[in-house]
Amino acid sequence: MVTFEDKATSILNVFEDCTRDQQNEVLQRLLLKCKPLQLRVLYNELKPLLAVDFAATLPPELTERIFSFLTSEDLCHVACCSKVWRDRANNDMIWLHLCKLQNWQHYGTITDLSSERPFSPNQTNLATSLSSPTFSFDSVVSSTGLQETCKWKQTYMRAHHLDKNWETGRYRVAPLLRGHKEQVTCIDCDGTLLVSGSSDTTVRIWNVFTGECIHKLEEHTDSVTCLKMKKNLLVTGCADSIVRVFDAKTARCRNALHGHTSGVDCICFDGRTIISASSDHSLRVWTLPEGVCRQILRGHTDDIQFVITFNHLAASAAWDNTVKLWDTTKGLCLHTLQGHTEVVYCCQFDNSIVVSGGGDETLRIWDTATGMCKQTLYGHKGEVYCLQYNSEIIASGASDSTVIIWNHRGECLNIMQEHIGVVRCLCLHGNKLITGGDRKKIVVWNAKNGNLLNVVHRNPSLLHVMWVSDTRLITASPESPGVITILSYW
Repeated sequence: MVTFEDKATSILNVFEDCTRDQQNEVLQRLLLKCKPLQLRVLYNELKPLLAVDFAATLPPELTERIFSFLTSEDLCHVACCSKVWRDRANNDMIWLHLCKLQNWQHYGTITDLSSERPFSPNQTNLATSLSSPTFSFDSVVSSTGLQETCKWKQTYMRAHHLDKNWETGRYRVAPLLRGHKEQVTCIDCDGTLLVSGSSDTTVRIWNVFTGECIHKLEEHTDSVTCLKMKKNLLVTGCADSIVRVFDAKTARCRNALHGHTSGVDCICFDGRTIISASSDHSLRVWTLPEGVCRQILRGHTDDIQFVITFNHLAASAAWDNTVKLWDTTKGLCLHTLQGHTEVVYCCQFDNSIVVSGGGDETLRIWDTATGMCKQTLYGHKGEVYCLQYNSEIIASGASDSTVIIWNHRGECLNIMQEHIGVVRCLCLHGNKLITGGDRKKIVVWNAKNGNLLNVVHRNPSLLHVMWVSDTRLITASPESPGVITILSYW
């Protein structure tokens, strides 16, 4: 009896004796005789035989182009396939593109997260998450047999970790900075030194990493109302009407600028030019190191609430319901923006637009060149205390406890409700919006869609001023004695 093995051997022998064209013809006829399940078995057998490692075969430029369409998650899976695939995916151009999509490229140019100093664990307390906010360097390959992790992949990994810290509330709380006897009125920081002014007539300079008070400045004779620090120079404004300039490292007073006849309420400083606003309803433009008053800007008829600069221009918002746009080099008032029916609390501007918010519950968008009002934004049910915009959106906070995101056409995109009480301050930082207000609440939002990311419940006191960087959030209390809180997200 002829067995199956004998039949199979006979068929294979006949197949081998055929020419190539005949073999192809036989295969085609066999396939036509196969049932679907048999074709499936055949496909599963052929698939691994036909597979080609294109990453090892194609030129690196083509592989880079193919991988450039993948997400960061896909690229991480690719890197686990083989050494060749990992090397191809470990490409600076690919990861730079991904960083740009997230607006993280500055972490590899301006801000180097690899050199950012985290708080020491034995000096701080963990916040809402059991996991540390500190980046683990174990995930960065540098000394094994594998190719070292490329610069922009490292940048993406660190930035992604930092972003998740903000989203999930992974942070450390530094010991509270105590020392001021009365409320803290103003703060500023350069990432290493923190300066704070108080109603107790002093300014204190702190080390951000250790929490140590390095210097206590006691030259002021009244409440310190405002301050700015740039290039190790500290400029303060005081209720005694004097603008003072200090060396932030040595605490030496370099200049005492006299001229205002009433308290100084606002300061802007770019490292060389100082713009001060006073209760005498005027602004003054000073230059350093001479300490000379170059211009006196008069025009407001009531107290000036807020001042901001852009290049050689300045905008001042006041209790006379107006915003004035100034040319600080010529000392000219370019436009008086009239439209608000109550005090204007806040504003921001650039070469194209001025955005202002006031006590009349509205925001207004003005044309910088003409001074004409382009849009009036209605939506808040209380006084608008703070606003900030970027190229895509405008964010505002008000006494109605809401935060609203608008587009530049003046359309309301999102109304966010999480605060209890007045929203005092906000900061648009990349894709995040951080807002602070009464009842000790700090809220982190997704700035693009308005989604709530995280509520910081650990702030130990009320807050009215806030400073935000990529890795830190610093708040000051309006209570007496004033305390300062530092939260580190790195």
